[in-house]
This record gives sequence, C-alpha cells and structure tokens, in this order.
Amino acid sequence: MKNTRNFYLVFLVLIISFISNVSLSENKTEIIYKINEEIITNIDLNNEEKFLIFLNPNLKNLLKDQITKISKNSLINRKIKEVELKKIYDFEKSNSGEKYVKRFIKNSKYKNDQDLRNSLEQSNLEYEFLLKNFHIDNIWREFIYEKFKSQVKINVDVLKKQIQEQKTNYEELNLSEIVFKIEANGNLKDLSKQIYDEINSSGFEAAASIYSISETKKFGGKLGWIKSSQISKDIYNEIKKIDTITKPIKTNNGFIILKLNEKRIVEKKINLEEELQKLINTETDKELNKFGYIYFNKIKKRTFISEI
Repeated sequence: MKNTRNFYLVFLVLIISFISNVSLSENKTEIIYKINEEIITNIDLNNEEKFLIFLNPNLKNLLKDQITKISKNSLINRKIKEVELKKIYDFEKSNSGEKYVKRFIKNSKYKNDQDLRNSLEQSNLEYEFLLKNFHIDNIWREFIYEKFKSQVKINVDVLKKQIQEQKTNYEELNLSEIVFKIEANGNLKDLSKQIYDEINSSGFEAAASIYSISETKKFGGKLGWIKSSQISKDIYNEIKKIDTITKPIKTNNGFIILKLNEKRIVEKKINLEEELQKLINTETDKELNKFGYIYFNKIKKRTFISEI
C-alpha cells in the first residue's frame, strides 16, 4: 500500500514538472526575426495576433496558420516603418498615439477611453501596446504627407463639376402595404375582391392587419417615407398611375397592394466648400497612399530581414 502511494506521488510530481516545463517553454522569449538591428520575438507575434483580432474579430474564422502569416507580415511591415522613422523622429519625445486613440474611439463601438481599456484587458492586451502601434502608424502617415505632398496633383475644377452634377432634389413617397399570397385552392380575383371590400368598408390599415403577411401588418401596413429611387422601376410605374391605392402587383414573394399616403420633394442642401474639401481630402489620401506604397517597398528592399 505504501509503495503504491509512493508511486502515485512520484507520478504526480512528474506530471506537475512536465506541465511546468511546457508552460515555461510557451512563455519563453525567443527571437524569430531581425529587422536590421531590431528584433521581433515570439511574444511580439503573439501580441500582434491578438491585436489584429481585436481590430477585426472576423479573423478568428481563419485557420491558425493564416492568422500567423497575416500577423507576421503586419509586424514586419510596422517594424520596418519604425526603423525608418527612428532616423528622423525621437519616439520618446513625440507621441501622437493618444490623439489617434481618441479618433479611434469616436469611430468605433467604444463609449470612452475606459471602455476601450476594459475591452483590451479582456483581449489580454496592454493599452500601451495599442498606443505604440497607433503612434507608429500615425507618424508614418505624417512622414509620407510631408515627403510627398508637393507631388500630389488634384484637379479642383473636375471635383467641382462632380459636385454640381449631383442631384440636389429627390422624391420621397409615404407608403403602406398589403403583402399576400394565393393559396393552392385560391385565385387572385376572389382574394383581391375580399381585400378591396375590406379596404372600402374598414380602411386600408384594418385590411392590412387582416390580410397582409408582412411584418408591417402590426402597424397597419405602414412603410413610412421611402425614396422613390429605392423602389423598383416596375412598382414605381404602377404607383405613378394611381392617386391612392394600386392594383395587386406581382412580386417575387407573391403580390402587393400599395397605398400612397403622401409624397414630397426633399431638397438636398449642399455646402459646396465642405463637399469640395471632402473630395480633395479623399483624392489626396489616394495619392499619398500610392506614393507611400511605392516608398515603403523601396525601403523594404534595402532592409535586412532575417528569420531566426
């Protein structure tokens, strides 16, 4: 009995030792790449994978090897940019990361800085890691802008013409619907008569509540205001023929009867200066991205990249 107990004790110690060694091996820092004199470790790669999934959760659907490949490329490219930028900028003194984080929060699902920090913690990521990555990306954009802004050529007259050609007014229709199907033993003429009789006696909303198979039946068939440009051409042509209620119109899901409650012309107010500046910014970004891509590939070719 004593020997058996000793055997189990020895076995337990061996198991614990094995697990500890595996754990230590997983947490051991190993250099996997050298970018000139800079290094990339397995810990860096692990953090990059978590970071990219944090930004785009759909990456979880990919195979592990695919995620790793994407993360390696992302990490190497950012390290190349960092190496190049360190020749010009003092990273310790300059930090645009905070500004970029605020912009990121504004355009994301996060309510505030603390909400973002909580989400990072759940993803096992440090806030400083996010800050550094955003800082590098932001400084790189500023660097490319300063380097190539004089080469960006924007035809403002063409952009103005684009704005002026935009339609300034559009039509909206306030519609209600009754969507129905013909059962195997039924016919369109008989069912249509029942629906129109109900409309004439009780009103369109009551008829919709009784006969419509659409979710809008809960609201008397009301669809609300819809841009005429969003309505199919065939249905819009039928609406133009009537003052109030259409005849049954064949659709992919059966038939529909529409009631035109009201129509209006909406004036789209365009601030020429604002719209022009938006287009200029968009075109400028396109040009700078093109110059930035070409320049990055040049420095990547002369960068020493070694896989350990």
